[in-house]
Amino acid sequence: MRIGFDTSTLVKEASGIGQWIIHILKNIMKLDKENEYYLFSYDELKSPLTLPENWHMVYYGGEKKKQLRYLTHMHRYLKKYNIDVFVGTRHYLPLFKGKTRFVGIVHDLIPLYMPELFTKEHKLRFKIFTEICRRRADLIIAVSEATKKDVLQYMHFPKEKVKVVYEGANPLFTAERDAQGIEKTMKKYRIDSDYILCLSTVEPRKNMLRTIQAYEQCVLSQNLPYKLVIVGGSGWNNGEIYEYVQTSEALKSHVIFTGYVSDMEVKHIYANASLFIYASLCEGFGLPVLEAMQSGIPVITSNVSSMPEVAGDACELIDPLNIEQLKEAIVRILSSRELQKLMADNGLERAKLFSWEKAADEVLKHITSLV
Repeated sequence: MRIGFDTSTLVKEASGIGQWIIHILKNIMKLDKENEYYLFSYDELKSPLTLPENWHMVYYGGEKKKQLRYLTHMHRYLKKYNIDVFVGTRHYLPLFKGKTRFVGIVHDLIPLYMPELFTKEHKLRFKIFTEICRRRADLIIAVSEATKKDVLQYMHFPKEKVKVVYEGANPLFTAERDAQGIEKTMKKYRIDSDYILCLSTVEPRKNMLRTIQAYEQCVLSQNLPYKLVIVGGSGWNNGEIYEYVQTSEALKSHVIFTGYVSDMEVKHIYANASLFIYASLCEGFGLPVLEAMQSGIPVITSNVSSMPEVAGDACELIDPLNIEQLKEAIVRILSSRELQKLMADNGLERAKLFSWEKAADEVLKHITSLV
């Protein structure tokens, strides 16, 4: 059997979908030594993979017009390499199909029901590829029950052809503390006190402004000894977030934007945090919630979309639009060492239910079931 994967997301820094691709493929490599695998990309991968003998890399062109080329030319490569099943790792599938069976991985459909959070170009591209997926996919894999619900509602895809496979967290993230590594990372990013951690792209969907305002009103106002560390790249339409911080001298000296950091540095930043906040407005899965639990720190997250599925009873769930709820949760957790330990212990147990090994095994079974 010949199986193809779209790996073009990996030409850039591996964020959410990129992490899914890396961990799923690495674990399938361990599981399957028989089938032939072909990884398709328009350019060299920034996150290269060490490929076994039964895995191959195929490039279908350069950066210019990459989306159009993927739509109209990919079927020729699938035919050339006699691909039995092709996996669109972000549910983007070629326009033409031939004999190849198609699997779409749906991470979220947020641009369809919260369009105000995205650019016109992104929304248009997303709608086009989502419609192609609806028409061409033989199977859809959703990363959560919430995402499956969205697939059924917005794509009107047959229920029996939608499977849920939960994500896992990078096994690098653990509760073990590397004192030397932590010290080096803290020095690099000038983190010189205890801190509350947020990890996400800085953009409106992640609800960062309300998180900063809650921090300002309940931590800074009470002179609690915690800074706010925000780890992640800069997203779209985030000017108001940075401006809010820059117009306050107190916030400027207490809020740290690190930008993109390496996985090893993220490990140290997680391990040394006092509290993790992920008050996103909507998520397909909400991987940072799982990463934080696996790192042994207490977590506050949103009570909407997929996040309760990941959090279970181990995290504090709040209405992401209610700053008062978030403030109350922050103060209550930071005021009790006993509660912090209980939440950390519960999070560690909860995190054991998820793994990339399990996810890869389920994805592989769904793929091979089509032939």
